[in-house]
Amino acid sequence: MRAYAALTAAALAVAAPAAGQSLSEQFESLFTFGNCGQPLCLPVNAGVHGSHYIPGVVQGQNNLLAFLNSSISSTLGTLPVSSATSSEIFSFVNGVPVAEQGSAGPIYGERAQTLGQGRFVLGAAVTGISFDQIRGVNLSDVELNFVHQNVGAAAFGDPVFEQDVIEVGTELTLDVQAISVGATFGITSRIDLGVIVPFISANLKGESTARVISPLADSPHAFGTQDDPSPTASSAADGSASGVGDVTARLKVNLMQSATGGFSVLGEVRLPTGDDENFLGSGETVVRALGIFSTRQGNFSPHVNAGVIYRTGEESTTGVVVNAGFDQLLSPSFTLAIDLLGNLQMGEQIDFPTEAVFDVPAGQTVELTNIPDTDDHLLDLSVGGKFTASENVRFVTNVFVPLNSGGLRTSLGWTAGLELDFR
Repeated sequence: MRAYAALTAAALAVAAPAAGQSLSEQFESLFTFGNCGQPLCLPVNAGVHGSHYIPGVVQGQNNLLAFLNSSISSTLGTLPVSSATSSEIFSFVNGVPVAEQGSAGPIYGERAQTLGQGRFVLGAAVTGISFDQIRGVNLSDVELNFVHQNVGAAAFGDPVFEQDVIEVGTELTLDVQAISVGATFGITSRIDLGVIVPFISANLKGESTARVISPLADSPHAFGTQDDPSPTASSAADGSASGVGDVTARLKVNLMQSATGGFSVLGEVRLPTGDDENFLGSGETVVRALGIFSTRQGNFSPHVNAGVIYRTGEESTTGVVVNAGFDQLLSPSFTLAIDLLGNLQMGEQIDFPTEAVFDVPAGQTVELTNIPDTDDHLLDLSVGGKFTASENVRFVTNVFVPLNSGGLRTSLGWTAGLELDFR
C-alpha cells in the first residue's frame, strides 16, 4: 500500500501546468525562421514573398506540419492500456467453483475471466516512451521541402523565382512518461467496471536548418533582414509539459465461462481530457470494442482479442484491433506474459502531399519529404512478467517493441508497476 501511495504522489507531483509556449507552438517554431509569427516566414519582402511559403496557405489542412502534429496526437490515443484480469482460475466440483492456482494474467492483452463480484483491483504503472521514428524515418533525419505558391495565372515555375525551394532538415526528439493509476471493480460475477487516469509528462526538443535552393543568383527569397539577407537560417525548440492525460473508462462482460475457456466483450472509451496542445492527450474521443476468447491447458493460458477502434478526430481513422498472446505460470510466484498487439487502419488514411510538379521547367518534380506515403498499421510485441509478492500484491514489468514501421514509433517502450488485489 505504501508503494502504491508513493506512485500516486509522484503522479500528482508531475501534474503541473506547462508555462509559456505550448509544445505544439514549440514544434511549430522549428519551422518559423522569420518574425511574422507564422511558419516559414521570410522577412525579406515578406508581404510579397514570405507568405507564399506558409504551408497553412499553400498546402491547406493536409500539409506536412499538420501531418506530423496529428501523428503525435493520434499515437497518444492508441498507447496500450494495461489489463486488469482475475489471477484465479476456477474448476467446478459438484457444480461449485473452486479456485485453483493459475497464472496472474496478461499485461496488455485480455482474457475472458472477470474479477468476480465485490473484488477490487488497484493498479499503478509507470510507462516510458521515446519516439524516434515516423514511418521508418528517424526523427533525427526528417527532410521537408517547401515550394513557392503559384502566383497569378502564369504556369507554376514562371516567373523563375517560383522555382525556389526551401529545404528544411530537422532533428527532433519527443519523450513521454506516463504514470497511470487505475481501478477495476467486479460489479457482478460476470461484469467488471474500470477507470484509468494517466498523468503525462512530455518533453520536446529539436533543431532545424533551412536553406533556399534557387536557380537564380539573386533570388528575392532569403532569410535574415533586407539589409542582411542570408540563404540559410536555423531554429530550435525545447519545452516540456505535464498534466492529466486522456482518462479511460472500461466495461467488461463475461458471456460464457467454463473450467477451460471463456468468451467476453469489452467496451472502452478514452475521453479527450488531456491537453493535446501540449501532447498530453489525443484531442479526440477514442472508442474500442473487443471480443475476447481465452482458454487454458494447465498453467498455459492463450487468448485472442479482436474488435474495432473508432476515433472522432477530423484526420483520424477507424481501425481493426487484433491481439493474440498467452500467459504462462513459470513458478508459483512468476507469470510470463507475451502478446502481439495489432492496430490496422481502415478506410481513409492520414496522408499528405509527397511531391510538387512544375509546369516550367516542364515535368520537374520536387519531393516534399523523405517520409514515405504508406499506411500507418501498427504491430507491436509485448513481453513482460508478473511477480506475486503476496496474496494480494503483484509487481508488473514489461517492454514492447515495434515490429513494423507504420506511424510514429519508439524503438523500445517499457512499463513497471504494481497491482493490489482486494477480495
